[in-house]
Amino acid sequence: MRVGFIGVGRIGGNLARLLTAGGHETLLSATNPEGPKQLAAELGATASAVSPQQAIAESDAVVIAVWWEAFAQVASEYGPPLQGRLVIDPSNPLTEVNGVPTPVPIPGGLTSPQHQLRILGDVRLVRTFGDRLAPQLLIDGERGQQGGARSEMRYWSDDAAAAALVVPLIHDAGFDPVDGGGLAQSKNAGEG
Repeated sequence: MRVGFIGVGRIGGNLARLLTAGGHETLLSATNPEGPKQLAAELGATASAVSPQQAIAESDAVVIAVWWEAFAQVASEYGPPLQGRLVIDPSNPLTEVNGVPTPVPIPGGLTSPQHQLRILGDVRLVRTFGDRLAPQLLIDGERGQQGGARSEMRYWSDDAAAAALVVPLIHDAGFDPVDGGGLAQSKNAGEG
């Protein structure tokens, strides 16, 4: 599968590492093109640094791995080409204040992915890969990929067909996929 990334920081970069190691082609993009270029050079021939527009247009699934509050900007800049696309959301309602992760209140009594879906519009959203910190994501995924004990990775979606497409990605990233239910049942990092 070709997986596009908007954002290749902590979570996005480590997830791209796992999916590339799992046999998938990754299309890497970010606001600053230097990050994707460096990561593509690290990952080799099946990873490419591209524009966000290319990451969306040329991929089978798009991972939006940006700070939670930046989803509105992503929707503003890339909303029309994202419509109808399979989108993977690893975000948590956190921001950083003086270097400390700080919770962001979710408006309207929604869960985090319900809110992101409302912002993004008509996308096929699957919430996954956000239940642990970035270093642990890489450690757990690599262990599973190398034949060690596999950690569970929950996923949530209101679109069963979209979730079915993401399940093999979770497995190839080194995890055992576990259906967490719909977006209303989703949990954030640290919530169990």
